[in-house]
Amino acid sequence: MSPLWKYRSGRFAGWHSDDALYNADGLHVGYLAGHIAYDLAGRALGELIEADWIGSRSQANYPPGESQPRRESVAHARLADRPGRDDPKRGDANRDDADRGDTAWSDPEF
Repeated sequence: MSPLWKYRSGRFAGWHSDDALYNADGLHVGYLAGHIAYDLAGRALGELIEADWIGSRSQANYPPGESQPRRESVAHARLADRPGRDDPKRGDANRDDADRGDTAWSDPEF
């Protein structure tokens, strides 16, 4: 299980394991197809960024996914929120936000 945080806000989003996506409460809510995240109905939620962030590009035209059956929930404790990628107090000297166009990113809802 690998934790995920929402790209803009830094809020803890949940977990991903193999191709499964779980929300912060451990409920299976979607899946990953490569780096793109989909809900169980096949609607795009966004994409993985740097393995532990998830966000949605406002101008992205994600391909449609396929519906998937719900898997069992997982029992994991919530993790603390982190400074979001748009937080000026983040102080990350290695940021390449200008290249990613951070103002065009939003937090996915799941």
